[in-house]
This record gives sequence, C-alpha cells and structure tokens, in this order.
Amino acid sequence: MKKRIVLGLSLGLASIFIASTAYSWNYATHAFIAGKIGKNLPVHNFNEMYGLMAPDILNFEFSLMNDSVLRGYTHGIPADAAAYYPFPSPNENFMSVWDASYRSVLKSAAFGFVAHNDAWGADFVAHWRALPTEDPTPIPFPIYAPPGFLPQPPGYIIYLAAALDFGLQLENVWATMGLESDYATRLMFCHNIIEYAGDLVIKREDPLIGRKLVWACHLRSPQFEKLLEEAFPDVYDPLVAAAEPAYRDMLTQYGLVLLAPEETAIEMIADQLADLAVDYLIFIGMPPEMVEPMRPQLVEFGILTLTLSIDICENADDYLGAGFPTYMQELNEVAVPWVGAQLAAHGIVYWF
Repeated sequence: MKKRIVLGLSLGLASIFIASTAYSWNYATHAFIAGKIGKNLPVHNFNEMYGLMAPDILNFEFSLMNDSVLRGYTHGIPADAAAYYPFPSPNENFMSVWDASYRSVLKSAAFGFVAHNDAWGADFVAHWRALPTEDPTPIPFPIYAPPGFLPQPPGYIIYLAAALDFGLQLENVWATMGLESDYATRLMFCHNIIEYAGDLVIKREDPLIGRKLVWACHLRSPQFEKLLEEAFPDVYDPLVAAAEPAYRDMLTQYGLVLLAPEETAIEMIADQLADLAVDYLIFIGMPPEMVEPMRPQLVEFGILTLTLSIDICENADDYLGAGFPTYMQELNEVAVPWVGAQLAAHGIVYWF
C-alpha cells in the first residue's frame, strides 16, 4: 500500500510538471500543420516546421513554468482569457518574432513561430476552443474554475484528455493512486499523454514525420536563436542561448524515436516521460534515492496510457459521442484551415 501511495504522489507531482511544460498540440503535430499551411520549397517548409515547434523551446526550464511574461512572448493569451482564469491582460507579444524577422528563410521560421500561438493560432483550437464548436452545452465532463471565474470552454485536446481520465477512472487507476478526488491533476496528466499519443497518430498518417523533424532541426536558419533574442526581453537572452541548441538536439532525438516501429516508439516515449518526471521530482526537492525506484512504474504506466490514448485519438466518437471528430479529422478539417485563415487575417504573409 505504501508503494502505491508513493507512486500516486510521484505521478501527481510529475503530471503537474509535464502538463505545465506542454502546450496542447505536440511537436510532430505542429510539424504536420506546418506541412499543410507552409511553402512548397523544402528548405522554407522545414524552417516553418521548426518555427511552429519553437515556442515550446523554454518549456523545460523549470524556473519559468509560471512566467506569464514569457508565455506572452511564446504563446500569447487569448482575448477572452480573463473571463475564465486569472491570467494577465490578453496579449500577442509573440508577434515580436514576426516583426523582428528578415530574409526569406528566417521569415519562414517566424511564420511558423507565430502560427503556434494560443491567442488565435494552432493552440487556440487545441487548448481553448474545439472549433467549430462554440460553447458546447452541456460539457460532458467537469471543468475546474476558480471562484469568480467562468469554466473555460475546452479545446479539442482537453476533450480527449477527459475521455482518457474517464477510462482510467473506470479501471480504478486513480483510486489506486489516491488521486480520485484530484480531478485537476488527473486532467493535466491526461492532457500531456494525449499530446504524445497524437504524435503517434500522426506517425501512422505520415510514417516519415520523424525524418521531417530531423531535417527541420538541421535546416533551420542559423540566425533563429538571434531572432528570438532580439524579439524577447533581454533578460531571456542567456536562457534562449542555452536552451535552443539543447531543444534542437531533443527534437532530433524525438524525430528518430518516431522513425522506430510504433511499439518501440511508445516504449521510448514512455521512457523519456519517466526521465522528465524523475528530473522534476528531484528538482523540487524529493531525494533521488526515493525517486529513482519509481521510474519502472512510471514507464509502465506511460506505456499503458499512451496505448489507450492512441485509441481515443483514432476512435474519438466511441468515447465522446457520435460525430465527435477523430484526431486527424480535427487537424485536417478544423485546425489546418483555421490556422491558415487566421494567419492571412493577421497579415502573416511572406514571399521568397
């Protein structure tokens, strides 16, 4: 029993970390979107792919998890966010990357960067509003809202995360871990797992998506790091300089993982997520000798939840009702056209 309680605690804390470092669509999904909305010439499209993945570049800097200023420069805050949560004033500071960009290839990377955002870009669909649904009533799962605030209408990824949470609840997983009353933590964990499962669905659709991630990392403009340093406040310059090469290496490795057979890729992603969880638990002060033994259980749980999440992504209507779009339907029929239209509406257009 003690082992189960400790495992539940570790998963709860780790899920908070992982969800805080994840922003809706995952890496391969952003690259897929870039492939649909970007230029035909490979060098430009690979830069667009890298740009679309790049707003998450500082996600793994633990000390910045609650930095609302940085969030404005990477993801922005939607106009109606203040009604739902106590966010700072809505902003689109990420547009500073577009404004600071120049030359065609660097412009391609900036094009991708601003397409990622929460305010009206790709992550708006995934995180804030499952378009074309406006405000679904009734929402088929509880939505947490602090006192005095409205419950936020769920984005597409949140719907799938709620379906995963419900499935794990039916199997008494949360009760075993002592998390049956902590819905917010559970949903954050499920949110993150669904994101990685979505990338594995992308891999089924495009078996070479991993190769595209690798090429995007190696063909991105060498001036991209300097572009971010120019666009962001000066205080972030040292962090960007340190994080960008490491992020590029991580994405390259992740691309190689996605080129492996699916079963192997699932195991490797679960292994990576366990590493992140262990690193974070140690970062917040848990003794390594207590955390390290949890790793095998974290990996096993990651494999099980990733496998279930892939099924949710591909058969969403079985979990969320007839007509609810699959992961690929939401991307192809909603997210891609939405992002393309919003870029044009905001004047984000460039020529070679």
